[in-house]
Amino acid sequence: MILLRGINLAGDSKVPPFAPRVGPVDLDRVAELGFNVIRLLFVWEAYEPSPGVYDEAYLASVMTVAAEASRRGVFTIVDFHQDGFSRHASYGTGDGFPRWAVSPRGRPSTPNNGPLSSDWPLMMALDPTTHLSFADFYADTYGFRSQYLLMISRVASSFATIPGVIGYDLINEPWGDERRELAPLYRDAAAVVRSVHPSAILFLEGHVKTNTGIQTRLPRPEFDAAVYAPHYYNPSTIVLRHWHGLTTTMDLAFHHMTSTAEAWNCPLFVGEFGMDARVTGSGAYVEEVYDRLDAAFASGAHWNLTPGWTEQLKDGWNGEDFSILDPSGRIRSNFRPRPYPRATAGVPKRFAFNRGSSRFKTSTLDYDWIHDPNRGETEVFVPRLVFPPGFPAEVRTADPSAVVSLWYDESTQLLRIQTDRPTAISLRARAR
Repeated sequence: MILLRGINLAGDSKVPPFAPRVGPVDLDRVAELGFNVIRLLFVWEAYEPSPGVYDEAYLASVMTVAAEASRRGVFTIVDFHQDGFSRHASYGTGDGFPRWAVSPRGRPSTPNNGPLSSDWPLMMALDPTTHLSFADFYADTYGFRSQYLLMISRVASSFATIPGVIGYDLINEPWGDERRELAPLYRDAAAVVRSVHPSAILFLEGHVKTNTGIQTRLPRPEFDAAVYAPHYYNPSTIVLRHWHGLTTTMDLAFHHMTSTAEAWNCPLFVGEFGMDARVTGSGAYVEEVYDRLDAAFASGAHWNLTPGWTEQLKDGWNGEDFSILDPSGRIRSNFRPRPYPRATAGVPKRFAFNRGSSRFKTSTLDYDWIHDPNRGETEVFVPRLVFPPGFPAEVRTADPSAVVSLWYDESTQLLRIQTDRPTAISLRARAR
């Protein structure tokens, strides 16, 4: 089993000049922090500013990031990103679709993605043009849905040449009826992607409202290699700018997400989660989310890393401040490196990480699994920022005659475990 823990790149990619300001040093940092996948934003407006006119330089810039990530052993999920349809909808606070795809029945807005547009979810919900545009898009009233599928096909054909690109998030945080409009779009988009990138995994989200933990009504996809990929944000924490520590709604949200993945018989990948760094208790909130990912053996991608972050513009879009690093590369309050079982040669049973506190200074990592040596080694990412070199680790096996090999690779921060025969293993590591 491969567990994906990743980061979204990048917040300022939603607005001009669009090309991701992500370099080799940034990707080195991504790998160092233990992320093994990036969810890489791709903006239709940037690629096709006029109908049928494609900016190949923009495509090349995004592909370069994916290729550099692959060289570092980091996978890429290409995210066809939009929020509120377009910069020319949602009263100027959206992103994604080009201006020419905004419904002619509506009234296009002047883009306004500055620091004062933090109320963009309300603007998105209240703008009639946003909803007219989605309705006309799904109905293909003006051919924009057809253009979207053609764009996806072109992009997937290019990214298929990069080994580390494992799949595509077909549309970010969409509006629309999940059964009548969104599911058929996924069916048709899957067909065009698979025609040019047959091995691609397809990441499927529900209606934008499912970001708050509401249960989706998306039907189980008819095509294979699909992943349920919802997002999760706690709206009260964002609005009140304080994490209250009550996990009831978070627990319910994860129940909804995991139950859908089980019903689909597919993995769960939480494509976005995180918290504004200015929120009181943001680090503790994010830890709670990761705890639930661990408990469910679910994959996910933290929102976000923006190398172009500035004190004035923050993430560079609508005043959001979710980036996990400051411009010098230091970790901010809304992220804490933590271990996870990156690759399991066998069947995982239980994983738990307890971070040491000011009172209880020992951090512990516990992992139980059924090991199958025919599947190779089990790899657990153990960050040196939490477990300094020389930390004690011990294993217990159900078969006392099994020979266990355990060693820590400091260059990759991977604890590797192998046995000479199948057996149940319990691993415990400690650090002060």
